[in-house]
Amino acid sequence: SLSPLQLANKARTEKEEKMSQAYAISAGVSLEGQQLFQTIHKTIKDCKWQEKNIVVMEEVVIAPPYQVENCKGKEGSALSHVRKIVEKHFRDVESQKVMQRSQAQQTQKETSLSS
Repeated sequence: SLSPLQLANKARTEKEEKMSQAYAISAGVSLEGQQLFQTIHKTIKDCKWQEKNIVVMEEVVIAPPYQVENCKGKEGSALSHVRKIVEKHFRDVESQKVMQRSQAQQTQKETSLSS
């Protein structure tokens, strides 16, 4: 089981994530932006919202629509690392969409066969 310290940390992390999620929603950030923020936050704890921009490690800024070309910062390891995360995130999102679409088509086929 978790130690009191771990529990406190877990509660704090959850609170911070809720704050950031709530902030993002109130700032009118797109769902893509919110999901990307969550993905980056899993890897790099030091990321926060600034208006609708995601600021990572105080040096990389990702502006809407949050694509790889929207990652700005001084060229270096931080920027290339963040770009890789963003790239992978959207690849994963795309492949999930493709899978959901093919599953939906599969279900339609099965429905039309049984009727």
